[in-house]
Amino acid sequence: MAKNLQSRVVWAGLCAALLAGCGSLFAAPTATPVPTPTPIEYLGRAAKVFETMQSVQFKLLHTGDPVILDQQLGAKFLEASGAYQAPDQLFAQVKVEALGNLFTLKMLWRPDGALMTNPLTGMYGPQPAGMPLAPLALFDKTAGISHLLAAEILNPQVAGIEDVEGVQLRHFTGDVSALALKTILPGTLADANLKIDLWVQVDNDRLTRIQVTAPGSETQLEFFGHNEPVEIPTPQ
Repeated sequence: MAKNLQSRVVWAGLCAALLAGCGSLFAAPTATPVPTPTPIEYLGRAAKVFETMQSVQFKLLHTGDPVILDQQLGAKFLEASGAYQAPDQLFAQVKVEALGNLFTLKMLWRPDGALMTNPLTGMYGPQPAGMPLAPLALFDKTAGISHLLAAEILNPQVAGIEDVEGVQLRHFTGDVSALALKTILPGTLADANLKIDLWVQVDNDRLTRIQVTAPGSETQLEFFGHNEPVEIPTPQ
């Protein structure tokens, strides 16, 4: 009787040990933490999203030291707003100051050439040679905004997450050379290293705003209406 009791105790201990081992075998695995992307990786994602956009609206503002569009008239750039349609069409209304008056010019960039309205007649004609404003360059994949995001931002840092009208934006800061911006914002910047701020939507990596600060001036470029229908005029 004692031997049977002793055997049962031994078997019970063995079963308990086996069950404990089985429990460890079938325990839920510990989840591997997903590393937080670096600022460079975040900006690389935004660059890819920007490259694949089919359309977008934009607004370009410049304050401080003036950008001269026409030396003879002393025409100064104030702001521009318009729309882009992939792959190569862009329309902009450009506000300028010349001879003490304010004018709004309509500009078109299309595969068959660049057009601009006459400020007096409102009729379209070829853009003057040497026009420094060329917003279609913003969407050039080799030298435009996507290249800027992917390769030209120096020392990028995440400054924080900001809520703008219910939209979560990731705010980046960094440095950029004026040379890297020449094809994007020509005539607006001095030849120096400049401070740049960028805002990108948290949920879809869409670029919404760029702000470049130079000695004596500030340039701000906003993007909105990503992939929504836009209208590019067709002059008759």
